[in-house]
Amino acid sequence: MQQSSLHKARTLSPPVRSALEQLLGRALGDNEAISVRAYQPHEAPSPEQQRVIAEELRHYFVRIDKKTKDIHEGELEEILDEAIRSVRPDYRSSR
Repeated sequence: MQQSSLHKARTLSPPVRSALEQLLGRALGDNEAISVRAYQPHEAPSPEQQRVIAEELRHYFVRIDKKTKDIHEGELEEILDEAIRSVRPDYRSSR
């Protein structure tokens, strides 16, 4: 069963376009695309589960920090910039 779909606004029937515009609270431009996704929502983690997850993350970051403690901060910044540029080629550091 299909869980998502992508449609060009200009190809929508008038009733469908109108319904989507009502949901969005604005008119759609002909050059816009509309993505629709259906999914089963889930309950948020309980406060106890959130606490456990947060603690696991803290331990994870401590392990990562230990691995990088001998690397100069400037070099770390360069590594991070390079990693970001690998997925966002137009990225320019604000430093």
